[in-house]
Amino acid sequence: MNEAPEKLCPFSKPLIGQWCQCDHARLADRCSGKMVCSQEKLLMSSCEELVEHLTLNSRFTINVTETNSELTHAQLMKIRCGGLQGIHRELGFEEQTIPDVPVLIMSMRQQYTDINSFPCQLILRDIKDFSHRKNKC
Repeated sequence: MNEAPEKLCPFSKPLIGQWCQCDHARLADRCSGKMVCSQEKLLMSSCEELVEHLTLNSRFTINVTETNSELTHAQLMKIRCGGLQGIHRELGFEEQTIPDVPVLIMSMRQQYTDINSFPCQLILRDIKDFSHRKNKC
């Protein structure tokens, strides 16, 4: 029996940087920052839907007004990491824990029916303020 091919995770870079976690992702190539996903198709499409929702609703926040312009690595990290951190906070998860992507998606669906109903205006500050430099205490 052939297994379904694994797909590139849309949260590869945040996973490698330990900004989030997912039990369904595994490292394929650290040098190129690629994580693959072994999730079933529905869950993988949910991750892609979340990234699209965050990107569409935060472009102005990261000073990108053209919808067809390429985003830089730093902008993508702000959207994905800052977005996950904001969702994590808004859904009431403990601040010190690392956002778990599948758990966040499930919680979003429980509270807002679907991903696209989540009010991104609640997390725009998290996206804008995100910095990839972790504070060392």
